[in-house]
Parts: sequence; structure tokens; C-alpha cells
Amino acid sequence: MKTENRHINFQEPEGMMLLRYIKDTASNEEKSYIEAWLEADENNKRILLQTARIYYANNAMERIASRNPLIAYEKLEQRLAKRTRSYWLKRFSVAAACIIAIIGLSTLFSHRKADSEFGDPQIITLQANAGVRTRFNLSDGTVVYLNSGSVLSYPMSYDQKERKVYLSGEAYFKVTHNEKQPFIVSTSGDQHRVRVLGTEFNIQAYGDENIISTTLVTGSVNLEVKNKSGNVSHRTLLPSEKAICNLDKEEISVMKINTMYETAWMDGKLMFKDTPLPEALKKLSYYYNVEFVIQDAEIKSYCLTGILDNRLLSQTLNYLRISSNIDYRIEDMKTDDSKGTNRTRVILWKGK
Repeated sequence: MKTENRHINFQEPEGMMLLRYIKDTASNEEKSYIEAWLEADENNKRILLQTARIYYANNAMERIASRNPLIAYEKLEQRLAKRTRSYWLKRFSVAAACIIAIIGLSTLFSHRKADSEFGDPQIITLQANAGVRTRFNLSDGTVVYLNSGSVLSYPMSYDQKERKVYLSGEAYFKVTHNEKQPFIVSTSGDQHRVRVLGTEFNIQAYGDENIISTTLVTGSVNLEVKNKSGNVSHRTLLPSEKAICNLDKEEISVMKINTMYETAWMDGKLMFKDTPLPEALKKLSYYYNVEFVIQDAEIKSYCLTGILDNRLLSQTLNYLRISSNIDYRIEDMKTDDSKGTNRTRVILWKGK
């Protein structure tokens, strides 16, 4: 009998198939496919374990079906260890991931299949819950602090040329140095990009705004801004410089600043120095997950100076009342989304 030799190229399984394998609910056919995929490349084991780490971290809050996520993850490690006799992620990695989930990190999986022609990897999307700031590590060791309501997306495995992530909101990055693989933060539909090798910087790029702020703490970054004609302009920042990019006007302004005012939010603080009230309220709205409505146009000309250190919303509003004679009323409103979550609206006016 003649034996037919065939070369099989195992593509990355779709997200739901990986999750079924992680939960040990995959069919025999799916298990065989994934195990062959694991054998095809050592890097695939890292991809699978990274997916499992995030999945079980997310379940740490829910405790679905009374399953202990740490034990479940260790069982998956043991299943792989029987085949490879090596452990790729240690117990403390899962414990740290569980802590992240508990303090408010939502993890969403994009179920986009790997494109057979372009080989697009599957995307992991991480979102800091409203009113919560959180910290996590990317697979290359880069540390990311994500501000309230911000979203970061990144491929399950970087390509060889670059480490590219996508941000909507505000984040602080401590990038692991790698000269051969630049780290790129893309915002506003790739209209604005920050390219670095290894440095620390803060980006504020909320999707509903046309202003993007980049503050460099250490190292250097290169800004790449694409105009409406498709041309790309470049600007290099030095430490303690802040770049403000107006996408509508296609303008970039750079100034020297005290970086503490831009990064204090990571420690639960907000610092203001002669900050126009509308700009200060914008930061407060992200910090507390509230909507501010100004009824008196006069108070828009006010400026705020001070440090708000882990204060409750009511304490901050009382500070405004005493320091600036701004009165307020708090209302609860129901947002129009699938979860029906409540959001707070604060009405501001000039006090008597």
C-alpha cells in the first residue's frame, strides 16, 4: 500500500475553540487539532497559556460553577506538561492576573479568525471598568496602567517587526526595551501613533475627542501623525515634554511640563495648577465616571488649583463649593446600553 505524504500547515485555532480546550469541553476532533497545532510551534504553547491566564483571571470575579480559577489553570498546565515536561507560566502569574480581575479589569476576546492570506493574529481587548484604574503586564514585559473607561487591544502574539497596540482612552506605558522590535501605540484609527524602543510615557486619546496628549517621562518617543491627505509628519519628544495634537486642525504643540500633573492619576490623585475649569472637569469626569453639566457660563472662566488625593466625589464637589463658590446637584441617570448601568450626572452653577 502506497503511503501518501502530506504537509499540513496548522493555522491558529479560533478563539472559541481555544476556550473550549482550556475549559476541557472541546470535542475529540478539536483536541486533536489543537494538540497538533501545539506541536507545530513552541510559541503556540505560550499563546494558549496566555489565553488561559486571562480567561481564568476574568472568572476570578464570577466564580462560575464554583470553579477555582487557579486550580483550573494548574490543571491545564499539567495537561501540557505531560506532553512537554515544561511549565511556561508559574503559579504567581495566575494569582497576579486574578488580582487584576478583582480590581476591575474586563477582558474581552475578539473572535476574529486568523486570515489565511494575511495571517492576522487574534486580538485581545482589555478594558478598565468605569471609575476604576488598573495595571497589568503585556507578554513582552511592558507594564500598562489603564485609566477609567479606557480600552487597550493587542495581538495575542506580536509579529517580528513591531509590537503594536491600540488605545482608546488614557494609559501610562513602561515599555520593555527591544531595539529590533519597536513598540507602537496606535490611536484614533491609526491616525496618531507613538513609536518607542523602551521608555515611559502617558497618552490621553479618548475616542470622542479630537485632541491627543502625549507626555514623555523618560527616554524618547517619536510621534507619527497622519493628515487628511495621508501624509505623515514626525515629531520627537524629550523627557518632560508634552505634545498636544489637534487632529481636526492638524496641529502639534509641544511644551515643557511637570510630568507629575499628567501621571498622578495612577496613584489615585489629580493635580491642577491654574487649570481651566472645563479642562479640570474633563479629567474629573473620567476619574469618577460622571457627566458634568455647567448651567452658568460664567464659571467656565474659572481656574482650578489643588491636589485631589483619593477623595470621594462628594468631597471633591464640596471642595469646589468652598474654594470657588460653585454649587452642585447630583443626579443618577440610566445609560442607554445593553447592561443598563447607572451613571451619575452633576449639575454645576455659580453659588449665591
